[in-house]
Amino acid sequence: MLSERLPLTEAPDELPEFVDGVLLPYLTPSESNRVVWCTEWRDHPDAVHRLAAIHEEWATMLGEEDASLHLFLRDVLDYHLPLLIDSEKGAFRRCGGSHDAGRQLGSEKRAGR
Repeated sequence: MLSERLPLTEAPDELPEFVDGVLLPYLTPSESNRVVWCTEWRDHPDAVHRLAAIHEEWATMLGEEDASLHLFLRDVLDYHLPLLIDSEKGAFRRCGGSHDAGRQLGSEKRAGR
């Protein structure tokens, strides 16, 4: 189960095969300039987590007797995909012309806490 490996520090071994072999071949690129995909998606921690969540739900769906592709598309892909590929708010928004993994949020440790 994915939750046992969180937070992910790198893409799980099975994730590239899912992304490259299952997900990407069936996604049609939009003619819109609002869509950005980064071929170096493994360098984006937020993307790795979302893609891993998509993969986990895909694997769960395949194991269900009454699996519903409609529900997977509506509840999983339609939710996560914009947060990956939208040129304004997606994980790859800085990769429009060249790869830029961006920066991560940080926090400051306080004494006694």
